[in-house]
Amino acid sequence: MRRSAKERPPEAELSTDDLDALFDASGHWRDPPQPWPEQAYEQKAFIEALEMCLALLPARTGQVFLMREHLGFETEDICKEVGITPTHCWVLLYRARMALRQCLEKSGFEKR
Repeated sequence: MRRSAKERPPEAELSTDDLDALFDASGHWRDPPQPWPEQAYEQKAFIEALEMCLALLPARTGQVFLMREHLGFETEDICKEVGITPTHCWVLLYRARMALRQCLEKSGFEKR
């Protein structure tokens, strides 16, 4: 995963401008996200889309997200391993979740 993150062109990463476009000036969702159908989690297509979306995250953001959500690391352990503050860790996790939601919705995984 680290190698593929280094090899992809920077323009392939999701930018903060893409995330900012999801919210209006008051900080509210322009189009609130909808929950995905439960069966989507079991579909092979969903897993493939999730992996593709994870690969588009900036390297450190993806690393922190995987450490927390897949490996089950606590915030303190992630901070020590990556060399960031807890606040920065929470920001990276938030950005990862928002970027993954947006990417998955663009891949067709949204409530219909």
